Amino acid sequence: MKARSLILILLLALLLPFTAMSEKTETDQKDSKKTEPTEEKKSETKPLELDQILAKYYDAIGGLEKWQKLNTMVMEGTMNSQGTSMPIIAYHERPNKCRVEFTVKDTMMAQIFSGIFAWQINPLSGNPEPAPMTKAKTNYMRDTCDIESSLIDYKKKNYTVKLLGEEDIKGKKAYKISVKYRSGNLETYYIDAETFLLKKTAGIYKMDGNAIRTTTNFTQYRDTNGYVVPYYLVIEIHGAPGDEILKIDKFAFNTKIDSNMFEFPKDKIIDATKKE
Repeated sequence: MKARSLILILLLALLLPFTAMSEKTETDQKDSKKTEPTEEKKSETKPLELDQILAKYYDAIGGLEKWQKLNTMVMEGTMNSQGTSMPIIAYHERPNKCRVEFTVKDTMMAQIFSGIFAWQINPLSGNPEPAPMTKAKTNYMRDTCDIESSLIDYKKKNYTVKLLGEEDIKGKKAYKISVKYRSGNLETYYIDAETFLLKKTAGIYKMDGNAIRTTTNFTQYRDTNGYVVPYYLVIEIHGAPGDEILKIDKFAFNTKIDSNMFEFPKDKIIDATKKE
């Protein structure tokens, strides 16, 4: 598999919001001996509105205030792509700086969003120097680089969020919520109607003249220091053979990191006004 393909997969897969979730077992269900609601009471239940769904979602992922106070997050894991296993480490810093490092053929590569623009370190491309990424990839990373879910403080971020209704996912009802970014990129969140936890996301991203479609399913959830996060992601890039699997080994929250890692090296900045 070409390194360029690996980079695209990682770009699309790793920086999808690490939205916290949790999974309830069958034993969490109500005791079958308890009286079921009458049909009359069921009919009186009003459909939840967007803000009500989001309030329950925030509670399920550890609490809105807790996520709003999160300043840094580090994730370490392994990406398995078509038989290739790559160690991954991702750094996030509020409000929307991120850096993803991965190793291919014993070569460290990275994709970074400085909060302003995206740049990369990709020696396998033939250029060993840090280099800016395209406008489309900058837009993608700006849209998906937030330390928290896009559904948190979406009004402040100027995202357009709408409740699209309900959908059945493997026999369970889920609320379908769309997120439209200023770039035009789109994501759809599927929140379980019973647990109010995210089951999957679907995205449509503009990528250098193409519309890239992805679907991500989240499983193996754990409560880690009060943040409920997924440790196993299955990512489908539509049109690509096979799925990508991201296994996360650990998360670290509010840990100290070097903010300089997000900044493009000053000595590599080219002054276009200068002549050779």
